[in-house]
Amino acid sequence: MKINRVLIVLLMMAGVSLSSCNKDDDIINPEPSLSFKGGAGYTSTDVTITTGESILVGFNAAYNQETNEKLKNFKLTVTSNNIAQTLIDSALNTEVFSTDITISFPDPASALLQAVVTDDAGRTASVSFNIVVENAGVKVVKYTEVELGSWNDEIGSFYNAQENTIYNVTEAAANQAKVDLVFYKGETNLNTLAAPADESLERILTFDINSWTTRNATMFIGTEMTAEEFDAIGEYYEFPEFVEADADTKIVDMVNGDVVFFKTEADALGYIKVVDLYSRGDLGKFEVIVME
Repeated sequence: MKINRVLIVLLMMAGVSLSSCNKDDDIINPEPSLSFKGGAGYTSTDVTITTGESILVGFNAAYNQETNEKLKNFKLTVTSNNIAQTLIDSALNTEVFSTDITISFPDPASALLQAVVTDDAGRTASVSFNIVVENAGVKVVKYTEVELGSWNDEIGSFYNAQENTIYNVTEAAANQAKVDLVFYKGETNLNTLAAPADESLERILTFDINSWTTRNATMFIGTEMTAEEFDAIGEYYEFPEFVEADADTKIVDMVNGDVVFFKTEADALGYIKVVDLYSRGDLGKFEVIVME
């Protein structure tokens, strides 16, 4: 009789133990769920973007109804060059969770975006995708201390933007295909930048432009860009559309601080900022930004 009581106790303890072990072991996937939001406007797979461009990423998380363990934490990180940056780290006590985030990158990068949700039992689920960030626009170069003279000045009036070369009259005649623009002060239009193809240059006899066989037709558009905005342009820049219907082969009446948009015969885009006209008006100091 005594032996039977011991056996019954042991069997009862074993039953309790088996019941306890089987509670979660019988659940094939006990972890919570986490997925990206889909649909218009959302990014959920590997993507290539440009610097400054934004993407919208959304997440839906839910507890496991079989384990009944509520969500405890949601964490979103972006890792680039083995350095992880936490974008979201939210403590939770809920059965479901949803969130959106807009992300952009100021610099080129290769990054992994990863989200992890954790429940009260420490179980996790994660989703991720790769992001490649490329430079927006084209590579540009900036030239400072560009000094041009007028028709009667010792400093050359003729300029090649991409090579940052200044020519006097004799040198320009020998390098006609390289001359993008000419600076002079006219009696009517005052401080002027003109393409070699512009007819106004034919009235300046010392230039002898009538004898040239190659006269590039650079085009100019006046802008509302400030000197500060010009100065802020970095190594890469996305030029706006150059609307030739709004352009001319010369830009006139320039004053200090003006920024001029131009397009060369070779389709190189750039900006010229007027730094100083030295009061005289027949000697100009400029800065130039142009496609490399």
